[in-house]
Amino acid sequence: MLHYKTIATEDTKPWIVMIHGAGGSSAVWYRQIGDYRDHFNLLLIDLVGHGGSMAQIVSKEFSFERAAEQVMEVVDHLKIERAHFMGLSLGSIIVRVIAEEHPDRVDSMVLAGAVTQLGWEARTLLRLADWFKHIVPYRILKWCIAKAIIPQSRYGKSMRLFLENAKKVSFDNFLRWLTLSDNITGRLGRLFAKKLPIPTLYLMGEGDYLFLPPVYLAAQVSGDYASVVIVPDAGHVCNIDNKNFFNHASLTWLLKLK
Repeated sequence: MLHYKTIATEDTKPWIVMIHGAGGSSAVWYRQIGDYRDHFNLLLIDLVGHGGSMAQIVSKEFSFERAAEQVMEVVDHLKIERAHFMGLSLGSIIVRVIAEEHPDRVDSMVLAGAVTQLGWEARTLLRLADWFKHIVPYRILKWCIAKAIIPQSRYGKSMRLFLENAKKVSFDNFLRWLTLSDNITGRLGRLFAKKLPIPTLYLMGEGDYLFLPPVYLAAQVSGDYASVVIVPDAGHVCNIDNKNFFNHASLTWLLKLK
């Protein structure tokens, strides 16, 4: 079972299941915990090969569907019947798969730095990483990926957090997650082209140039069920870059659903 941490103060509070992205860990949510815990019980999960689940190996047959199953194994273990699901970056894909396969368990989706489609820039980045993985040292490869996703120097805090977490992820696990991301290009189009009657909030940094444009199309498909909020002064890891705006916007939206 995946490593997880719960912050639960009252049985009657609704749950938020929080899922980080590739190369990260549940520590990426540290700026949300203080504000969220007053209103929700929190479940923070470390995906396979990351954080407290670092010892687990990402197999060659691994998929986002399997990642979703592993998350739900933890949810079932804790006997959480329904929850709000929050995903960051590639974690947003896992949340979307969970919503498709277990719609009766998902009260809402908050997708931060959402990856709804891989444009040519992102696909090129992933393929270059795969081509040069045996030539370029791992630490340099990770830095190049982080710089491509978070190019603005003013978002250095989120970049440092990514690099700090990514250096703890094994070389093989990190590359398999990247390969998995590249292979899901066609699946993403079908996944986010399907309308689900589940309230969905997209929170995107204004400087998230790789992933922001396609989000508008994904939200349009969902019609009244989806809304997009742009986080000012933030890049891809918008929950870190502008914590105050992110927390206020997400909590305001979530509390209206209670």
